[in-house]
Amino acid sequence: MQISAQTLLASQQQAAAIQPRPAPGFSAALEKVGGFEPLPLKQAAPVQEPVPAQPAAPARLGAMIDIKV
Repeated sequence: MQISAQTLLASQQQAAAIQPRPAPGFSAALEKVGGFEPLPLKQAAPVQEPVPAQPAAPARLGAMIDIKV
């Protein structure tokens, strides 16, 4: 399927015209209310202790493996 540049531009302009625009008083209403403010949140989960550091890895890969045949 081939689409010409004119068809693509026309469809984009139609889509832009259809989208609803925000109400003009929206920003004014926000200014009256005080704008955005942080929500009063409480911590619900208990505070976790930090994970202890794990021992250092062996000097070379497979150093702790003992294979006997």
